[in-house]
Amino acid sequence: MSFVVRFLQSNWIIIATKYTYNPKRLKALVLQLGLFLSRKGLTHLRKQLKLMYCYLWDITTGKYKDYDICSLIYIIAATLYLLSPVDMIPDFFPMGFVDDTAIIIWTLNISSKELERYKKQNSDGEEDKDA
Repeated sequence: MSFVVRFLQSNWIIIATKYTYNPKRLKALVLQLGLFLSRKGLTHLRKQLKLMYCYLWDITTGKYKDYDICSLIYIIAATLYLLSPVDMIPDFFPMGFVDDTAIIIWTLNISSKELERYKKQNSDGEEDKDA
């Protein structure tokens, strides 16, 4: 889990906090994630990434208001990392998505209770949006 330790020791959480309190930046990030989801790659995580997309979209649009701020910050940080061209292992190298996958899986685990609560409150959330 050295990817996660390095991720947490970097500036991603600080940057994510800035996105959390800036609706325009957060909306732009969500749109970038939507474009990312239309690409190939990370197929085994597509469903979870779609859930993260819907979660962020619903927060951005005000549909989901009772969210956990810590989970939101972690999800934003992981999204920023995933979309960033600056990775621990650049994506164009073989096995380049290993670090991205590790960060996404860790984020999903740490935010699992919040995402389950979101799914229960918004049972149609995943089906409503096309990424």
